[in-house]
Amino acid sequence: MPNIDIGYALGVLGAYFAVLLVLAVAIETIIEPFSMIKGLRKKISPDDFMKDVKEWLPPDSPAGTQAVAITAFMKEYNATVTDIDTRVSEIKAIAAETAQAFGITDELNAGQEKLAIYMAEIRKKFDLDERKRITILRVVSALVGIGLALWLRIDSFTLLSDLLPQDFVVVPWLGMLVTGLAASAGSSFWHDMLGRVRAVKEASQQVKELTGKK
Repeated sequence: MPNIDIGYALGVLGAYFAVLLVLAVAIETIIEPFSMIKGLRKKISPDDFMKDVKEWLPPDSPAGTQAVAITAFMKEYNATVTDIDTRVSEIKAIAAETAQAFGITDELNAGQEKLAIYMAEIRKKFDLDERKRITILRVVSALVGIGLALWLRIDSFTLLSDLLPQDFVVVPWLGMLVTGLAASAGSSFWHDMLGRVRAVKEASQQVKELTGKK
């Protein structure tokens, strides 16, 4: 790597992160409609729903009443009573723990057990659906990012050429691939990275001022 002033290096990195931030915002804008597609739309978590149920229903509401509300909520996850019955033995292993998480500390009656089993099944489906949704959106983001980088010919290796060894072989399409994949990390990530570079640059400048270096 060539001998480069730390301030200049941070400036190059800052400019590079700024480019990725803009590209990341463009990616998120493009894929926003995908998040409205059925199956990719973010669903309310079972825990949040349970909190709402506790707020809506009187404190002394029987577990059976809560189970009725949860049964209607199950449609959001394509979960049915039949689905649950086929996996009762598996779900019962964590039903007691789930019940305790919702403040049910006494011995479970039939209604409370049903409530716990329903919630355990919905939570399981929510976790699976959320992982699937996030994976799909990440793949779409990466593809869109690579497409934008190729279209705009944004090559990471070219942007960072001053920081790379002089004998480094630049492969344009590979640099654009890196740009697209990096930008797909999201605007929040690159905004934070840019903020860190600025903080380091300001700290470096203060050190120079204190030591009398220019």
